[in-house]
Amino acid sequence: MLKISKLLSITLLSTALSACSSLQLLQGMNPLSALNSKNPNNERFCANDDGTFHTCQDMVLHNIEMKPHPSLFSTDLHFNRLAEYTEQMTADLQNDVRGIQVDQPIVVASFVHLDSSLQNTDSLGIQLAESFINELQQTGLPVADHKLMGVLDVNDKGDFAFSRNMVQFYNDVNIGYVLTGTMQRNSRGLVVNARIINFKTNAVVASSSKFLPNIVVNGLM
Repeated sequence: MLKISKLLSITLLSTALSACSSLQLLQGMNPLSALNSKNPNNERFCANDDGTFHTCQDMVLHNIEMKPHPSLFSTDLHFNRLAEYTEQMTADLQNDVRGIQVDQPIVVASFVHLDSSLQNTDSLGIQLAESFINELQQTGLPVADHKLMGVLDVNDKGDFAFSRNMVQFYNDVNIGYVLTGTMQRNSRGLVVNARIINFKTNAVVASSSKFLPNIVVNGLM
């Protein structure tokens, strides 16, 4: 009886050791290795929620057209930002002329570079003048455009109302004030100084100054 008990114990111990060895072997194996061994085409398998496997299907990627978003390098944005600066400066000018009877038109001249001659301008100086004409008009101040000719020049190139030839100017403009200013460049951008001057007395009745950073200036020149 004792021998039978020992024999049963040895048998149970051997079975347990065999089960442990099998468990360790399974733990060290990739669960898909058995499937791969029967998969000569090296297909990839994916597991389902219930533990079964199926052949993986690659996800189809569709081409998506990317639409550009507005940025600081958008031309429209540069012009909008320039209008914001001139709008702020016009508000400053309007505060200065408050209480002064401005009953004669204001003409707007091109902004010039702050140098010894005060006779040099560029596209930005002209754009500043054009923007100020709009802003002054919006505030209700009287504005006149001295570049208007007395007649329309109609030719094969188009129909023209403006001219920079003084001989062609409409001379009946009653100029009361001039809005003009200077531009001074530095490493970070451009300092713009604007002023409204009495055309007859040379008295400065309003002034404003703003700094335009390079990111705005470079997009306009």
